[in-house]
Amino acid sequence: MDDTRSTATEHEAVIVHGGHIQKVVGVKDASGQCICSVQLSHVSFPVRKVEQLEGDYFNLTDHLQNILNKLYTFNWVVTDGIANLTELDKRAKYAKDYGAHIDLEFNKLIREITTLDTIAKKISENATSAENKEVINRLIKEISGMTVLVNSMETRDQNNIITAQREVDTLRKKLIECEEQIGIVPPSVPDKASVPERTVFGTCDHGGLQKVSSPVLVKLNWKGEDFKAGSWGKDFALGNKLKDYYWVFPMNKDERTLESFRLYASYKKMLLYSPEREYDLSISSPGSCKNCGQGGGVIFYNGSFFFNCYDSRDLCRTDPFSMEVSRMELEDQDPISFNNWYSYKDTKYQDMDMAGDEKGLWMIHGATLANGNVVIRKVHPHSLRVGAPWITSQPKAKMTNTFMICGVLYATKRVNSTHELIFYYYDTNTAKEGNIKILMEKILPTVQSLNYNPNDEKLYMFNDGYLLYYNITFKNHVPAVRGRSDSGQYSKSERGQSLERKEVQVAAGQKDQSSLSPMQLHQRKRGSDAKLEEEQVAARAVRQEAMRKGN
Repeated sequence: MDDTRSTATEHEAVIVHGGHIQKVVGVKDASGQCICSVQLSHVSFPVRKVEQLEGDYFNLTDHLQNILNKLYTFNWVVTDGIANLTELDKRAKYAKDYGAHIDLEFNKLIREITTLDTIAKKISENATSAENKEVINRLIKEISGMTVLVNSMETRDQNNIITAQREVDTLRKKLIECEEQIGIVPPSVPDKASVPERTVFGTCDHGGLQKVSSPVLVKLNWKGEDFKAGSWGKDFALGNKLKDYYWVFPMNKDERTLESFRLYASYKKMLLYSPEREYDLSISSPGSCKNCGQGGGVIFYNGSFFFNCYDSRDLCRTDPFSMEVSRMELEDQDPISFNNWYSYKDTKYQDMDMAGDEKGLWMIHGATLANGNVVIRKVHPHSLRVGAPWITSQPKAKMTNTFMICGVLYATKRVNSTHELIFYYYDTNTAKEGNIKILMEKILPTVQSLNYNPNDEKLYMFNDGYLLYYNITFKNHVPAVRGRSDSGQYSKSERGQSLERKEVQVAAGQKDQSSLSPMQLHQRKRGSDAKLEEEQVAARAVRQEAMRKGN
């Protein structure tokens, strides 16, 4: 501009830095300085763009400020979350070392105990017989003892054992029974005449699967938490000779190789890690693992293990006592897949999945001509020959696992890290298939194996290294009497059991439960309910510990 100031005259075109100036008008002021007015011919100043940029700048500034405010808020949330996780970590370690604990709200607990005391005294006033008054007085003494216990626990420890809450619930149930006995409320126990006759296990006189109970956590597999995949259960053959035996067959860390198993003579032996038999399949062929298996589709059927032979399309059978291995190559027009070609979703090398039910031994697999859909075949346990296929409409790779009940295939899929959905069935008896919706809870994300046992009507799951089982309910089916197992448990009340249920004779001279009073029955049942609750608390603790470790 200074260059044009000394030379510019009116009506004179000048080129400045390559830009065309149409007109320059200059005048001198009083001090003699030249003031020029320049008119550009082809260039206009972008006023609107500048205004838009200014507006965008202010909007961006406001947006940035909002983001900063959110970051400050998130910072507080993260800080609080870290503090809570630290506290949960301490509780988890405490529970791991000293047992399962929960926080108790002492004020609420004391209020509940006070309420029980009031109700008990009111019942005592309404009692007419000396026997009832004596029972109520004993309950009042127990309630007073609970008050002393809770007050003592409150002063010593803020993370108290769940026993206190359980005792309160027990006392509440006792009060209800006392009310029923003296006629304050109508009895809730059905008459014996209204209880239907029981059926035996292993029959198919029902309308199919109706619901599945909450999972019961048994234990971690004997190899440890690093061994995520495998299978476990009892003998899946109906009416087998080893009905009390349990087996656990974890896969190696590669989640492919089935190498070593343990066989336990009872449930208690399994809980104590005291096997009747432990064996490595690789001993007979060191270095090659020729007689090993692969995938979590192994089951124990009629005294033998059945599984997919390692790195082959062969089916293997192994006697756990003699360790004799038989194998059969499975070839036909549509060969059975192997080596992780058609496995389940989120699992490896489970191309061949073995199952047992009321109808016999089964194999569930994928095949190329079936476009990867699930194929069901019957297997002869002695000759190892497979029968004609039932081809379903569902891809095997979209399922997380399957199991067989009375010749009906049930398939599961993942809902989230804590639940599975039984969503599909195929009935080999009628060749019909369809969709269902039955939700199953699990403690960890991945289901490595799932099998139904007709001898006790339970589902056995291998869940990221942990052993779980479920009780199941059928449609239009009178549930069988569940005797006391080695674990000391009865199944939950959803199986249709009532107080008229008779206990299995576990010792000579033990009297029949049908002769006991409702109070005695409740006291006898109390231990099994407490055991079941402890197992469910342990399952939640396992899930929380896994989440903490980032599983």
